[in-house]
Amino acid sequence: MSMLKLAMAGFACLSVVTAAHAEDVEASDRPSALVVNGAANPIGIDTPLPRLSWRPPAARAQSAYQLRVGVSEQALMAGQVVWDTGRVASVVDAAVTYQGPGLSSRERRVWQVRTWDARGRASPWSQTASWEMGLLNPSDWSATWIGRNAEAPKGWSDATVTVDFTLKGRQFDVLFRASPEGKTYGEAYVWRIGEDEGRAVLNAQVRRYPGGTRASVNQTTLKKIDLGMTAEALRQGRHSLSIEAVGDRLVTRLDGRVIDELRDASQTRGTIGLLSAAPDAAVIHRLAVVPVDGAPLETTFADGENPLSGGSLGPDGLILASGVPTKDLVVPLSNPAPLLRRAFSIEGGEIASARLYVATGGWADLTLNGQAVSELPMAPGWTDYGKRVLYQTYDVTSLLSAGENVLAAELGRGWYGVTEPNEWYFHKAPWRAEPSLRAQLEIAFADGRREVVTTDRNWATADGPTLHDSIYAGERYDARREPIGWRSARFTGQDWTPAREAIPPAGVLVAASAEPIRPVAQVQPVARTEVRPGVWVFDFGRILTGRPQLKMTGPAGRTVTLVLTEKKNDDGSALVASGLIDAQLQTYHYTFAGQGVEVWAPRFSYAGFRYVQVEGLGSTPGEDFVTAEIIHSDVALIGAFESSNDLLNRIQQASQNALLNNMHGLMSDTPSLEKNGWTGDGQASAGAAGVNFGMARVWTKWLADFRDAQAASGELPEIVPSTPYYGFDQTPGWSYIWGPTPAWDAALFVITDDLLRHYGDERVVADMYEAQKRLVDYTSTFIKAPDFTYARGLGDYAGKGPFGPVDATTSAYYFYMVSMLARNAATLGKTADVARYQAVAAEVREAYNRKYWDAEAHRYVTRAVEGGPPPPFSQTQNILPLAFGIVPDGEQQKVADAVAADLEANDYALTMGVYPMRYGLTLLSDYGHADAVYRAVTRTSQPGWGFWLANDIHSMLEGWGLNSRSWNHHYFALVSGWFYEGLAGIRPGSPGYADIVIRPALPSGLSQASGRIETPRGEVRSAWRRDVEGVVLDVAVPGATRAEVWIPNGGARLRQAPRGARFLRAEDGHAVYTVAPGAATFIFTQK
Repeated sequence: MSMLKLAMAGFACLSVVTAAHAEDVEASDRPSALVVNGAANPIGIDTPLPRLSWRPPAARAQSAYQLRVGVSEQALMAGQVVWDTGRVASVVDAAVTYQGPGLSSRERRVWQVRTWDARGRASPWSQTASWEMGLLNPSDWSATWIGRNAEAPKGWSDATVTVDFTLKGRQFDVLFRASPEGKTYGEAYVWRIGEDEGRAVLNAQVRRYPGGTRASVNQTTLKKIDLGMTAEALRQGRHSLSIEAVGDRLVTRLDGRVIDELRDASQTRGTIGLLSAAPDAAVIHRLAVVPVDGAPLETTFADGENPLSGGSLGPDGLILASGVPTKDLVVPLSNPAPLLRRAFSIEGGEIASARLYVATGGWADLTLNGQAVSELPMAPGWTDYGKRVLYQTYDVTSLLSAGENVLAAELGRGWYGVTEPNEWYFHKAPWRAEPSLRAQLEIAFADGRREVVTTDRNWATADGPTLHDSIYAGERYDARREPIGWRSARFTGQDWTPAREAIPPAGVLVAASAEPIRPVAQVQPVARTEVRPGVWVFDFGRILTGRPQLKMTGPAGRTVTLVLTEKKNDDGSALVASGLIDAQLQTYHYTFAGQGVEVWAPRFSYAGFRYVQVEGLGSTPGEDFVTAEIIHSDVALIGAFESSNDLLNRIQQASQNALLNNMHGLMSDTPSLEKNGWTGDGQASAGAAGVNFGMARVWTKWLADFRDAQAASGELPEIVPSTPYYGFDQTPGWSYIWGPTPAWDAALFVITDDLLRHYGDERVVADMYEAQKRLVDYTSTFIKAPDFTYARGLGDYAGKGPFGPVDATTSAYYFYMVSMLARNAATLGKTADVARYQAVAAEVREAYNRKYWDAEAHRYVTRAVEGGPPPPFSQTQNILPLAFGIVPDGEQQKVADAVAADLEANDYALTMGVYPMRYGLTLLSDYGHADAVYRAVTRTSQPGWGFWLANDIHSMLEGWGLNSRSWNHHYFALVSGWFYEGLAGIRPGSPGYADIVIRPALPSGLSQASGRIETPRGEVRSAWRRDVEGVVLDVAVPGATRAEVWIPNGGARLRQAPRGARFLRAEDGHAVYTVAPGAATFIFTQK
């Protein structure tokens, strides 16, 4: 049953009802789908008390179970058990806690289960399943952390920088001694050359980042120099600007002539770069750096070469700034990705098993004897490395051989070594360091011997062919620099040096438990277009998240550049992604080795894209030049929805696309731009994610990130994981501007509750309780009696509006959090907390209604400013109180009616944002307004999902308009939740679907809808259609569950109870039945 009392418009009488008996359903006679901590036969787990789940025999209600656990299959079959529950009278079949003898590192356990049905009949024992422990104690690790480089390069100090250019527009900037401070290269000398009142001038400027809680950079003029000519004369022909910087002496020359000399000691070291405020500012023909000490850099941008972090190449050089204005295009301050290897010998003996335990600072592309250990280096996801470092366990038994073997790794930066300045300060994260590796290979032989190979100084290292890798900007790869055969045992590596012991991340090692991030599908482009000479754009037909795979030929030294984008310009070229990162995004450079057909894919980044722009190839790319691999957390698809309206089906597919495109160990935001785990975004779409995909392990991992991110005060940042410099109050990041934001913070409760509702593991309540309590207590320091209002921060989000006042949203979410905390306290038996927080919730509810409730209009309103017009009706301001239980008793229907009336008055436009929308679609349907919701969802004008599809967008946008920053977001995928819970009517009636509610909405414009969800207890199905007999509703529920089916028939006018189902009650215009496990069909007429 819903937590709220819900009503619906009446329907006519029930005419014919049929049901299928459970015995008629073909079913297995034994339990199946045995999992431990949500995974089948996991290895390397570190949960001291694993949670065991299974699926009872289909169509038989479980009344009892028995578990038995042994050390091996043979021992178990021989009756040698280490733990036997005996017969336990219980319907529970999910998250049963192991309570046998304590588990030690590396131990393997084998288990099976049998059940009894309601008649007391025992099933056969299930097939066996297993789990294996990982390394539980720090002392289990004998491996050390190793790497190649102690720190990132800091750039040039004393050097001469030369830029040969042709000025095309008004001006451009040359940066030198630039370092990443603040959100940009906020410490730098900036020589701006161009036009001022018709004269050619050079403004010598310096950027300084003040630090503290300020985000802005001060850029001041040191000197303004007239170049002795008009701006038009400067634009005529090619010029050369050089800056000789030695100590504090800065000498500037134009075309070989000294035009200025000044002394300034503000900046001492850094990189070089270019900047333009317009895409047609200049053409850069040559760029050179000649340091007093160290290696020089020079490029004429020939053969596709471009050492800068962006820009597009033309026949005469670098076109500044190629559609990415106001972004610093710099030579990245990073080391090449290090290569590491260790050869070792196995002398005789049968190998029984081999496990490789791997932890990384960053990401590791690992091979054993040239064979990949995992499909993708980023498989475990990422964390706050100062709190937790994930390690993975691999079964590598089949990869070993007698004789010589070799472990090899290339290390990428990932989120551990971010170099690009960004809004969220990941380049300044406390954990930030050069990539490092900790690996431990443990080999067990059949004769009982054991050998261990670990990372230490016996490993050899060298710079690799990946010259730069960035989770934001892409990768730069020079195939000429890849040592041939370095991953094989035959390679000698004579020029390699011993690995360096690295300072380890501060976080504790924790076993990775979520599904790995990996390639799940390959997609071919649907079109190939030459948009201008030598520039090709491949179109993949829809926006996806993943990486390109290239197959190509080219002469040694030629560089091909790929730019991956969601959108394209009017001329068909790629619209380069530009976000809150001081770099050109999603740009990949590949330099040919000249060795025939070359195949390559990036390894240390992923991108959100539909279009791949290719330039610098020097020839026409083949049709098989590029394919795309889709990459996301490899969660199971557990839900399906279909209807007679193809638009709904296409919206459903787009919703699933959007959710998966943004799922990489957490729910991220805009994979082409940020890739951040915005908490509010995640809670808005969580309801839809939970019915489409198996989310338990991803959510569990992300909730652990929430605990890590929480400040000692209880405050949460708006992105998780985060750095201390962003998302908190009084930091230079976003929260400094907006303040604490309860609608985002509530994700700590919403996702916890979704995890409980969908999977039934009550341990999550205990795991999250203290964090939730600290958050509520922190929020109570600024949302206080008597009004409990807070007018700062953000309120509702991403809708058309009006949303009403911010405090109406923040106070509603405060009530929600306090109420949920009281409920969770009751679950855990914390009676004092129950009383405390229930009392606060009652006060908040009374204050909220005192301020916003209009008893005469039966709705929530914002009071008009004296003498001003009445504020417009707010869907947001009415749906949130309805969803959270704030509405005065007996007034719920009238509030829903008011929202539905507003929908109709606005041509069924949803003006509410994503937070109330998550609840509002199903709530309005349950209160009798399914027709209004259906018309809102099927709109083909803005705002509407159909509007996007009409514009050939098959994902979800960040906002309703086509000018939305990203076309690859996920929170509007929330509509998919209504497809399952509203149209198909499938809902968990109690945690983990132990009880199921099927309450379908039947909008008049739809003739058929069906949904199915693979729950922890088996598949639930609901399908209805209209035919000559009326409405036919087919439902199916799994064993060990109880289900209520709500038939809209006018309540008291029911004529007969269906065979095989039991009538419970008439409620709010419905006949409510309970059905046994199995299938049942209801037929009723509609008024």
